[in-house]
Amino acid sequence: MFREKIQAEYKELTPSFRKIADFILQRQLDVAFMTATELAHLMEVDAATVVRFSQTIGYSGFRELIKEVQSVVKEELKTSYSPDLDAPDDVGLFRSLLENERHNLSLTQAQLTEQVNQLLPMLLESERVWVMGQGVGAYFADLCAHSLREIGIHTVSIPPDPLSVASNLKAIGANDLVIGFSVTGMDLTVADALNFARQEEARTLVFSASPVTAAALAAEVTVICPGPTQTHIPSFTGLAAMIVALTSAFAIHYSEKMKTMQEGMQQSYTKLLELQALSSSEIDVEELWRQF
Repeated sequence: MFREKIQAEYKELTPSFRKIADFILQRQLDVAFMTATELAHLMEVDAATVVRFSQTIGYSGFRELIKEVQSVVKEELKTSYSPDLDAPDDVGLFRSLLENERHNLSLTQAQLTEQVNQLLPMLLESERVWVMGQGVGAYFADLCAHSLREIGIHTVSIPPDPLSVASNLKAIGANDLVIGFSVTGMDLTVADALNFARQEEARTLVFSASPVTAAALAAEVTVICPGPTQTHIPSFTGLAAMIVALTSAFAIHYSEKMKTMQEGMQQSYTKLLELQALSSSEIDVEELWRQF
């Protein structure tokens, strides 16, 4: 399969070939309908470079590569949109819908690229992390911020309005990271914040259901978490799973940092409980109640 072939050769690819590889992995639905000339124009290279890239990863040329991309995209789209909405009972309907979510997780796994290797270093090296999303993406931003704080990373979830963004990012710089979440593509404020952050030389990362959302196109690093369904309700499974995977991977790689953070939390919590017990013993609740 083309994904495995690209990943197998990725470390040895030239910068121009890597640019083509990243685009194919992240925007395969778009690539499936492009000619070598169209892809070359978009990548700002000549068509011969696209052909040589195809040969480097094991194909006779771009035509053979694009046929496989089209075949994979067609099969995945067909499979993704095949839950049995006419199941005879609710048990069957739930099982069918959950199977579609399992498939969405498989799509997320399949679309992981070498860019994922940048995620943990970005978190480790950042002095401050801001997370944001719009609409339902805002809930994922809150969840992500909470999860990152749990593993000892100073993280703030930003409300998706221009004033809050300006207030939080006014002093952003090269040692900071902005993470965005894009579920439905209605994320223009998130995209604007990411573009602003990049102008100030901060790192930017987006988890997106599609590679063509405004936020996904604005970020330095984009992780695609597909969520196709056959209803009007978008799937959040891949995005939620990526939050778990991100924080779990960080905890595994930097276990000593996690241990120190957990010990600090335990000490702080113990002190708070002691203060709570002291306050409770000193307050006359009945007298306090009478005053109000």
